[in-house]
Amino acid sequence: MVLLFSALGAGYASTMAGAADAWAMPEGQGPAGSVHASAPASASRELAAAKRMMKAGEYSLAIPRFTQLMNKYPGAEAAIESCYHLGEAYYNVGAYSDALRYLDQYLSLAPEGEYVENGRALVARLTNTAVQAPLTEQEAQIAALEAAIAAEPENMAPRLELAELLWSLGHYAEAGAVYTELLQRWPRLETDVVVRQRVERDAQGNLVVLTPEEVERHYREAEPLKIYNVSSFRSGRFETWPATASERYYNVTGQAVNQSEQPLSNASVTITIYGLGQMVFDTKTVSLGAMRPGEVRAFSAQFSVFDNIYNISRHECVGTFQR
Repeated sequence: MVLLFSALGAGYASTMAGAADAWAMPEGQGPAGSVHASAPASASRELAAAKRMMKAGEYSLAIPRFTQLMNKYPGAEAAIESCYHLGEAYYNVGAYSDALRYLDQYLSLAPEGEYVENGRALVARLTNTAVQAPLTEQEAQIAALEAAIAAEPENMAPRLELAELLWSLGHYAEAGAVYTELLQRWPRLETDVVVRQRVERDAQGNLVVLTPEEVERHYREAEPLKIYNVSSFRSGRFETWPATASERYYNVTGQAVNQSEQPLSNASVTITIYGLGQMVFDTKTVSLGAMRPGEVRAFSAQFSVFDNIYNISRHECVGTFQR
């Protein structure tokens, strides 16, 4: 199976050292470059796709999408809006602490933004719930639910309430254990909308808890070849040339990482340069070969086929691979 991913931009970041997530750095940005004109359009498309997931109620799938968008386009309008939608998504999956964190971030970044009223309403709702409740009160709620379960082992309701409470507090492992027991007792719950957002079955039929980290891992497995740190520059103009001379080459460089847990074979990056009106000037493919999990490869392509180097409006990098 071959998957394609595009990366648009024209900045440069020279090193990955010290980055919390090295391959989540924004494509086309860096200390020696600037965002390509096509980056806002790309961010808007990705934001629209993630918002469609929200409308469909696929909150767990939307969370890593918004997270990736914030990492790729920091400071962009789409990234700031993603803060609000992340808060909304976490609220809907019951992760209230995470929801409050992102909603506060959105209100700080966009005090007059489109979603300020909705964000404030959600924050007000959250600050009046268990998020701000004293720890002893939370413990009392858990103890009461556990007592109810012990008194009525065949009553589904207190188990569901306990699982949701634990999930809202970020105790994903404990919540997952309760959901697992629920499904063992009442298998029909596996089709429940909320339960499906909390646990799923793997290829071996085992239940897996869909923590935010697990959902992010799924996202990386679905899009294993990540292209980042894409930049471009012109070259080939020397000191002895007259002032009217133009550079002869348009260069595109970047890095690719296998962010999955499986090796990739026949990995490659196809770079295309465009002129105005979607005119294709030239295309080149750089072979990366086999890539181990977590392995990073740099790529570079040099172009000389164009009518005028200053007419190049953008470039596009598309990764391909085989498993």
